[in-house]
Amino acid sequence: MGFVLEARLSHEDLVLMPTIEDVSGVTIRYEYTVSSGEDTFLFVSVFGNEYEAVEEAIDADHTVSDSTRIAAFPNRTIYRVTLASALDPLPAQCSEEGLFVFKLTSGERGWIIRIYLPDRDALAVFREGCRDRGVSFRVRQLQESGSLDDATYFLTEQQHEILLLAYYAGYYDIPRRVSQGDLAEQLGVSTSAVSQRLRRAIAELIAATLETNRTPETLE
Repeated sequence: MGFVLEARLSHEDLVLMPTIEDVSGVTIRYEYTVSSGEDTFLFVSVFGNEYEAVEEAIDADHTVSDSTRIAAFPNRTIYRVTLASALDPLPAQCSEEGLFVFKLTSGERGWIIRIYLPDRDALAVFREGCRDRGVSFRVRQLQESGSLDDATYFLTEQQHEILLLAYYAGYYDIPRRVSQGDLAEQLGVSTSAVSQRLRRAIAELIAATLETNRTPETLE
């Protein structure tokens, strides 16, 4: 069946770690890398509104060089950077172990990785690969894989959009960094529509992920 692991990785030479530490008000999502000749390019999405601070931090980041803003969208900007002898969050030896990366985003002053592991041997390889490179590795969650990762397919496109925007904009942060009015303005809809979409999306996620054969004793 395999496992789904969520872990926090940190090391001063991990790609974009200095930027993650310098600019805490945004979320960076690792998209993919492309090799061309002797260079390796990394594409990342940055969610938030502190783009000037992000670009200043990237320019001073020793793990990358030659930052280029590729595209800008409401609440999201895509950058391409050249890797500069930086550590990759995924150890090289993991490529033959059947690991699949669901998501790699910044968080807790490090990289938060969520990956599929076919067995516990693959977990041991991943952990050892981090240790050998001196990368701090802390498990946040480890569970048997199942239908949990299919839960997003219960969401409509609008529900998926509003949850993604709300999450990365900081609506669920404590304290909140944006209001429903802010989300409504970015989406071009009413605050009431945002409220309804959020409630319906969260209800779908709860229905898809919680055990349906149990009810709280207080509701029986």
